[in-house]
Amino acid sequence: MISSLRSSKLIYPIIFFAFLLAKPMLGISAEDIWKKKEKETESSNESANENKITIESPITSKEIEKISITINEQEIDKFEQRVVGIFDPQINNLNLNMWTESDGNDVKKVLGRINKMKLSKFSEDLLFQVLFTNSYPPKNNLNSEEFLKIKVNWLIKNKRLEDLETLLNLNPSVGENEKVVKLLVNEYLSSSDIKSACEKTSLMSKDVQSNYLDKFLIYCLINQERKEEAQLIFELLKEKGNKDKFFEDKINFLLGIKDTSSTKIKDDNLLNFFLSHITSKDFLYTPDEKTDKYIWRYLSSTNLIKSKDFDNEDIILTYERAASEESLKSDEIFEIYKQILFSVNQLINSREVYKNLPNFKARALIYQSILLTDDAEKKIYLAFLLKDLFEKDNLTTIYKKELFKILSNIDEKKIPESYKDIVKNVLEKNLVAVKDVKFNNDILHRSKVIKHFLENKDKTSKTEKDFKSVYKKIKRNKKYFISIKDIVVLESLQFDGITIPKDLDIKKLSTELTIPRSLEEMANQKQIGLVMLKMVEIVGEDKIEDLDPETIYFLNNILNQLNLKKIRNHILSEALPVRV
Repeated sequence: MISSLRSSKLIYPIIFFAFLLAKPMLGISAEDIWKKKEKETESSNESANENKITIESPITSKEIEKISITINEQEIDKFEQRVVGIFDPQINNLNLNMWTESDGNDVKKVLGRINKMKLSKFSEDLLFQVLFTNSYPPKNNLNSEEFLKIKVNWLIKNKRLEDLETLLNLNPSVGENEKVVKLLVNEYLSSSDIKSACEKTSLMSKDVQSNYLDKFLIYCLINQERKEEAQLIFELLKEKGNKDKFFEDKINFLLGIKDTSSTKIKDDNLLNFFLSHITSKDFLYTPDEKTDKYIWRYLSSTNLIKSKDFDNEDIILTYERAASEESLKSDEIFEIYKQILFSVNQLINSREVYKNLPNFKARALIYQSILLTDDAEKKIYLAFLLKDLFEKDNLTTIYKKELFKILSNIDEKKIPESYKDIVKNVLEKNLVAVKDVKFNNDILHRSKVIKHFLENKDKTSKTEKDFKSVYKKIKRNKKYFISIKDIVVLESLQFDGITIPKDLDIKKLSTELTIPRSLEEMANQKQIGLVMLKMVEIVGEDKIEDLDPETIYFLNNILNQLNLKKIRNHILSEALPVRV
C-alpha cells in the first residue's frame, strides 16, 4: 500500500507514471493540421514578407547601435488563436478567415436570437456546418476559448452528443472543458456502457483537474484489473485533501481491502449512485421528482424499475413526468402500462371504465385495449382518446412516437373515411418521405436545366445543351413570363459560366428585386460567417420550399457574390423542383 512508502518523493513519480498509463495521448488533431498549414504558408512567403521585419545592419548603418524591428501584431494575434472544428473549409467553399472580419459582439447577438428559435432541419444543418467549419474566431470581442464554449454549449443544448464526441476526438483541446468529458462519461454510464464511459476519461486534458472524473478513472482501473494503478491515484487524491468517506468505503471494497461495504445509497450524482448499486446485494431505490435524469436512465438500462411499484399512483406519475422531460425513455412507460393488471370486463368496456380510474390507470387501460383490438375503427378511436388523456396531464411528448407507431401499423384500406384526414395529418408530420423530382421543360426553373444545381455539376457543356433546348422551347411561347425563380436560375447559370442569350437582359429583369442592404454590406466586407448566420436566422423555422421567391432571390444573389456555390446549390435543390 502507498501508506507504507517511506517518502513522498517516491510516491509522486510512480503516480505520475500511473496517470500517463491511464490517460494515453491522442492522435494529431485538426488544430495541429491547421497550425502546420499556417507554418508552411509562413515559410513559403518569408521572402515576400521581409518588409514586416526590418533590421539595419550595424556594418552599413551610420547609427551602428540602431536596430529597427517592425512586427505585424495582427499576424501574431492570428497565430495565437486556435482553430477548432470538424469540417475542412473547402467542403462548403468556406475558408479559415470566414469570421475574422466580423465583430464578435455581432456574432453573439445573432446566435442569441437563433438559439431562441425552433430551427427547421435545413437551418439547423446549415448552422452546424457553419459553426463547426475549421476557422479562426473574430479578431475582436470573441476569442477562441469563448467561441469554443459557444459551440460546445450549442451541441449540448441540441443533444448532438455524437457530434460533440467527434469534435473532442478531432480537437484534444476541447478536453480542457471538464463539462464536455463529464457529459460524455455520464451519457455512456447511464446506458450501462461501462467500457465506453471509461474510454472517455482518456479524452480529458492532463492539465484539467476534475474530482468527479478522477474518481471515475479510479473505478475504471479497478474494473480493468489495474488495481495497483487505481490505488496509487486513489492515494494521490487523498494526499491532495480530497477526502470522501462514502467513496473511500466503496473503493476499498472494490479493491478487496474491505470485505463489506455500506448499504447507504447516494444519489447526488450518477457516479455515487452507480457505486451504490454495484456494491450492494439487495439494491432497492425509489426515484422521485428530484431524481437526476442520468439516474433515471440508469434505472431503465439496468432494469431497476420494479413491478411492485406499478399500483402506486405517485410513483407512476413520477415515472411519467420523467419520461415527459426525456429523462426516461417513453418506451419504459408503455412497458409499465402493459404490466398493470385489469379484468377482462374492464378491458372489454374500457371506453366507459377508464372514466372512474386514476389518470395513470386510465391511460394504461386504454393502451392495453388498443393493443388487444383488431378493429381498425376502434383502434383509431382509442388511439386518439389516449392522446387526449396524455394532453390532460401535459404529458404529450411521451405519446408522440407511440401514436405514430400505432397508426402506421393500421392497413390504410381499413381506415374509415371519417378518420382518413386526421390519421394522414399525424403520419405526415412524422414521416419524412423521399420524393423524386418531376421536370417540366415548359418552365425554366422546373426544367432539366436545374440538374446543374441538383447534381453539383462543374462541367458546363451538358448544362449549355440543356439550357439551349429549354430556352428555345419557352421562347416559342409568346405568353411565357420570366418569373423570379427563373431569374434566380439565370443569374446562377451566368455566374457558373453558362452563356445567356443577349435578349435575356438579367439586370433589366431583376431591376425591381432588392437585397437587404445590411446583408450586402456584410458580403462586401467578406464577413462570410456572419452572413451565414443571418441566413440561418432568415430561414429560421421555415422549410426552403416554403420561402417566398423574393427571399430565395436575395439569398441566392448573396451566395453567388461570396462564391458559396455548394450552399447555393443546396438551397436551389430544395426551392426550385416539384417533387412527387
